[in-house]
Amino acid sequence: MRGTLRSGSNQRLSVVIVGTGFGGLAAAIELRRHGFTNLQMFERAESVGGVWRDNQYPGAACDVPSPIYSFSYALKPDWSSLFGRQGEIQRYLEQVADEFDLRQHIRFNCEVVAAKFDEVDAIWRIELNSGEIVHADALVMATGQLSRPKIPSVTGIDRFAGPAFHSAEWDHSVDLTGKRVIVVGSGASAIQIVPAIADQVSELTVVQRSPNWVIRKSKRVHGPIARFVLEKSRAMRKAHHILLFVGYEFRWPLVSRRAKLIRLASEWWYRRVIRAHLKDPKVVRAATPDYTMLCNRLLLSNDWYPTLAKQHVHLVGSAVDRVVEDGLITADGRFIEGDVIVWCTGFKASEFLGPIRISGRGGIELNDVWRHGAEAYLGITVPGFPNMFMMFGPNTNSITNSIVFLLERQAAYVRRGLQQIVCAGGGWFDLKSLEHEQFQEWLQEKLNETVFTDSCPGWYTNSEGKVTAMWPMSHLTYARKTRRFDSAKYDHGFGQVSSSGDVDALGTVDRSLREH
Repeated sequence: MRGTLRSGSNQRLSVVIVGTGFGGLAAAIELRRHGFTNLQMFERAESVGGVWRDNQYPGAACDVPSPIYSFSYALKPDWSSLFGRQGEIQRYLEQVADEFDLRQHIRFNCEVVAAKFDEVDAIWRIELNSGEIVHADALVMATGQLSRPKIPSVTGIDRFAGPAFHSAEWDHSVDLTGKRVIVVGSGASAIQIVPAIADQVSELTVVQRSPNWVIRKSKRVHGPIARFVLEKSRAMRKAHHILLFVGYEFRWPLVSRRAKLIRLASEWWYRRVIRAHLKDPKVVRAATPDYTMLCNRLLLSNDWYPTLAKQHVHLVGSAVDRVVEDGLITADGRFIEGDVIVWCTGFKASEFLGPIRISGRGGIELNDVWRHGAEAYLGITVPGFPNMFMMFGPNTNSITNSIVFLLERQAAYVRRGLQQIVCAGGGWFDLKSLEHEQFQEWLQEKLNETVFTDSCPGWYTNSEGKVTAMWPMSHLTYARKTRRFDSAKYDHGFGQVSSSGDVDALGTVDRSLREH
């Protein structure tokens, strides 16, 4: 009977999840825990982990406390420090995939290159890099915002005679000992890499267009008693998790324009910190941001400024003009000689879901819809693309608390949406344009109340100045807005089942039988 959720009916709805980082794993775990077992996950690499698999550069670590940069239902008791390192986080994600038996659903070394919604059959046709076509009732995109390294379009970039690589594609075969190394960029990866390699190289030059605000990073490590309690008591791990989350949640008002005096005081203090470490006025100017604190990513390091103060480490406040065989030329005309170049130039964060070609109803292309900047309702759904959901989509990034909390809320929203599809007898749900427009108006109003719209440098805004990355409110506000899937905000439709398809009692095509 249509509208009735029968026992076991979830299994008939097929779902494809693209990506196996935090977002993809969160979606798969949530669906499996609620009876959705007809899942297929595609991962372009050979293991799970997303950015934590790829970013294996020296010094790579998290800048959010690991007890809250974890799934609330899979709390690790024995983090080596407050901020886990890359290898430790990667092992955690591998363990999570095993604990929740997700590997049976994953196809590794398998990249999705295109997805097209078929209105006749009400299915997504997903094309893999092998040319294979896979069908699914629903599509969950969990490719993340920081999955595609960005190397600037600089004249002569291929002329450099030595090794050159992006921080997210670290070449471990290159021995930096005694080398003259040029690091381009001073973002989150650079402030970890530079201190990690400074004592190994003969000369280290950091070339940056714009500096970042860098604040102290806690080095707190649990003592033996605390470690014992956390290992033995799940309740204490949960309490610790909640306590840290609440503490960080109180930080979100700091991005509000109303907190200007607090930011000004913080900026004054950290200018003093910079001057205390760096004595050369030119270096001080190059290291001091000229924009509002918190409108760009706030970085954590105790070693950044002391490292810049070392005699063989140099900071150049200029963009790269061109690359030559033995180094590079900066925009202000300086020649920087080097043996190795490391591009710490970030990711194509505003090109959501790229380079996958995604087509929705009526053949509409997502790239065309997003030509002026990515938008989505709650960062999850887009009008014209039925039964397509996103994890870590537009405007769901945060600098005040843990993204994992938001990913769990998104996964629950996706699960509720799929349950609604099952209850409605199958077919598709497509977000109404009016609901999307109203949400975008609300979102822009809230963004205008924050420092994110101050046109600061960085990846929070796209090339047209549109803020496409940041969530402007608290995490608890996001939780309230995603706590239910309101089907009234969506159009509901059915495809025309072809004669070759078998139809189950809910009116959906059992495509797993048809394909296999």
